[in-house]
Amino acid sequence: MHWKLGGHGSPDWHWEVAGEHLRVHTTYLGDALRSLLRSARDLQLGSGSSIAHFPGEPGGTRVFFSGAEEEVYVQLVDFPGLQSTANRWAGGTPVWAGRVSTAGFVEDVRSMAERLLAEVGEERCLKQWGGPFPLRELEALR
Repeated sequence: MHWKLGGHGSPDWHWEVAGEHLRVHTTYLGDALRSLLRSARDLQLGSGSSIAHFPGEPGGTRVFFSGAEEEVYVQLVDFPGLQSTANRWAGGTPVWAGRVSTAGFVEDVRSMAERLLAEVGEERCLKQWGGPFPLRELEALR
């Protein structure tokens, strides 16, 4: 799992899972890393479901987590009008779905965020991302 900062406010989340390479693009319109860390924390605390939001322009991706115990069912769905107030849930296209180890997923998200913080630092994240690094969410996951 890797978080790659692109141009200003334009990161990508890369995830190798079940022999596939998934790339989810997001923008500064939301805080996808914070959302992903919160979902990982939800799973760590035993929640049976969570949703992470990766807003784009105008679409975006939602990552749904359900049935979490030892394994969690994960589904990535692209939405063409994620920013639309009237149709943000319409027209979703499934991208990937499968079961993964809950503890393994949580650990991968935590490790990814820690590497990003160590490699890039808070200042560069703020400058390049357009928002502060979600330090509080990372600390909660630790």
